[in-house]
Amino acid sequence: MKKLVIAIIAAMSPLAIATFSATAQVAQLSQYAEIKPSTAAATSQLNMDAAPNLSQDNIRQVQQALQRKGFDPGPVDGILGPKTKEAVRNFQDRYGMNASGDIDNQTLFALGVPELAGSTGSEPAAGR
Repeated sequence: MKKLVIAIIAAMSPLAIATFSATAQVAQLSQYAEIKPSTAAATSQLNMDAAPNLSQDNIRQVQQALQRKGFDPGPVDGILGPKTKEAVRNFQDRYGMNASGDIDNQTLFALGVPELAGSTGSEPAAGR
C-alpha cells in the first residue's frame, strides 16, 4: 500500500511533468489543479520557466497556497521576503523543480494557482 501511495505521488509530481512540452504540462496539470479547458487552451503557449510580475495581492495568494501545502511563508503580507522565498524553494525542492526560490509559472501551477501564471500584476511586490 505504501509503495502504491509513493508511486501515485511520484506520478503527480511536477518532476514527471517537467519532461513534457508546455502544452503537455498544461494538459497534465489541468487534471490536478482543476483548470478550466478555456484556461488550459489560453496557457498552452505559456513559458513554464518564466517568472510573472506578481502584485502584492498575487504574492498573498501564493503565500496562502504555500500554507495550504504545508510550507511556512511567514506572515501573509504580500511581500516576497526571505521567509517566503525559502518556503517557495522548499516547495520546489520537495516536488522536483529547480529550487531557485523564484515564483515561476510552473510553481504557480504546482501550487494550484494557475490563474496567476503569466500575470502582469499592477503593483509589483517589493522584496525584503
